[in-house]
Amino acid sequence: MNLNLRKTVLLMSACAAVGFAYPAYASSEAAPQAVQQSKTVSGTVVDADGPVIGATVMEKGTTNGTVTDIDGNFTLNVQPGATLVISYVGYKTQEVAVGNQSMINVNIAEDADVLEEVVVVGYGVQKKKLVTGATVQVKGDEIAKLSTTSAFTAMQSQTPGVMIMQNNGQAGESYKVNIRGIGTTGNSDPLYVIDGVAGGSLNDLNPNDIETIDVLKDAASAAIYGARAANGVILITTRQGKAGKLQVNYDGYLGWQYLAKAADVLNAQEYVYSRKLREFNGGAAVPEWETKLPADLYEKLQNGWEGTNWMDESYHKGAMTQNHSIGLVGGSDVSKFNMGFAYTKQDGILGGETQSKFDRFNVRLNSSHAILRSQKKDFDIITLGENVIINHSIRRGISQSSMYWNNVHDLMIANPLLPVYDEKGNYYTNKEMAAAGWTLGSAVNPLAIAATTSQGLNESRTWNVSANAYLEIQPIKNLIFRSQFGYRYGFNSYRSMTRVHASGTNVADQDQASQSISIWSGISFENTLTYTFDIDKHNISVVAGDRKSTRLNSSH
Repeated sequence: MNLNLRKTVLLMSACAAVGFAYPAYASSEAAPQAVQQSKTVSGTVVDADGPVIGATVMEKGTTNGTVTDIDGNFTLNVQPGATLVISYVGYKTQEVAVGNQSMINVNIAEDADVLEEVVVVGYGVQKKKLVTGATVQVKGDEIAKLSTTSAFTAMQSQTPGVMIMQNNGQAGESYKVNIRGIGTTGNSDPLYVIDGVAGGSLNDLNPNDIETIDVLKDAASAAIYGARAANGVILITTRQGKAGKLQVNYDGYLGWQYLAKAADVLNAQEYVYSRKLREFNGGAAVPEWETKLPADLYEKLQNGWEGTNWMDESYHKGAMTQNHSIGLVGGSDVSKFNMGFAYTKQDGILGGETQSKFDRFNVRLNSSHAILRSQKKDFDIITLGENVIINHSIRRGISQSSMYWNNVHDLMIANPLLPVYDEKGNYYTNKEMAAAGWTLGSAVNPLAIAATTSQGLNESRTWNVSANAYLEIQPIKNLIFRSQFGYRYGFNSYRSMTRVHASGTNVADQDQASQSISIWSGISFENTLTYTFDIDKHNISVVAGDRKSTRLNSSH
């Protein structure tokens, strides 16, 4: 048994910059001599078919470089002893030492490993070098390296033409995805296909469970899915079984989150000054602060008190985020399996007493079994397999809707003269304001609102199951009949509570609680017949099939 352990540790280091001052009598000829030492190198970059246009030629270890022209030619000034690095997409990178040469011709070769990689396209796969549509692939290993709670975060820097934006910064929040802009009115979300089952969300998967993500961006690539693919298609393949000894893999990380930049809001002194300006410019009387504020607050204000910074009061500095996943993979040439268990936890950085939280649990099982193989053992005649993904998540959060139901907005506009608590530790609300002698007018305590209303007292739970079982029959090599049954199930519950409270104009005279439940399920049945063959230098793949699906919904 092999144990592969990867830990991600976040380190902070401080670097000191040391400057060097040259003496005043240093030779003024130093710079011209350095320029005179450089030399000009010219050359041509070609491959098996002729000149390569747009190949990158760089001086190793520097940012000095150029690209080849329409005839594959380049010219570059380099330092003595330089090494040229020549690269081009789909080709192997080469390094050439300049030495005493002034003319360098480079013959680059195709990177067969890259070109032979396969990408998922519709109901099959193709080699990269044969794909003519607009597709992009992201490997699961690249996603796992970035240590994120959602694969969407990792995709943001690796999928050109795909706009990925998180709805807000709350823990566990979902993402909005647009492929090459908005293609339809209403819902502009792309179609997600997870292990061959249409539907679901990439946000429900643990990033370490993903083998590849293929994005079909143009109409030609996505056409096989029909009208459902009007906004593009995202194909997710989870990790599959491999022949070999049993391997147990653990991947985990632990991190702390900080607010990069808080909103710049007025403190108490600035608020009072701005009120004076407003009243003066409007021709109204300036408030008599000593009569409008409680005596203790007015005294503190006169002594330079800066009041309450509501964002700071709500801020959870160093909120924790963590992910732990265990994978088991193994099997033989006949039977293979891949299992995964994962737990993700993320705490929000805002919310005060009602800090937002997100917990996710994932279980996955993929296996395939060759029931009958050809006499030469070069292909499987009958294959059975299944893919099962179970996801459970729990979310608690502060309100993030419109400006009238948004706790962050409330924090930004709250009165800095209002304390968070009174001397007894109670939230400073209407009752405490009246007892202390506050007559400045209505003022809302946003932390009290979050702690006593559904803006902060809420919880949502979801269960999602995505499963499919398939049968493949290959009577002759490359002629494959595949029959697949898919099942999806979803359970969502939301509950919230509002306690008796009175803060500003936000008042409730009795406790209230609400709960809603929605349950849905869907089944699909697909049959495809695929035949792949070669004619001379041409590779042809023919696919025919049909699909039936249904969905049931229930809400309470």
